[in-house]
Amino acid sequence: MRKLKNSELDRLSVDDFKEAAKTPVIIVLDNIRSLNNIGSVFRTSDAFLVEKIYLCGITATPPHKDIHKTALGSTDTVAWEYMKTRWV
Repeated sequence: MRKLKNSELDRLSVDDFKEAAKTPVIIVLDNIRSLNNIGSVFRTSDAFLVEKIYLCGITATPPHKDIHKTALGSTDTVAWEYMKTRWV
């Protein structure tokens, strides 16, 4: 069994992803230190067509090489926004 390339995954294009109906879920990442975990959330959000990700506090934001390494391009498709503090 071999590892598939990104081009073999049948992912939606960036434009098709942005036009697709989204799952009405918003994710808030507040003070997440692990860049790999942030990338994983982006990748999972891409797979489930999540509406948006809010990054708060010390959580790093794209573009960052360690986020990109795990996110596999999903930082370009999933809508995200940085807020210094989360709202309550």
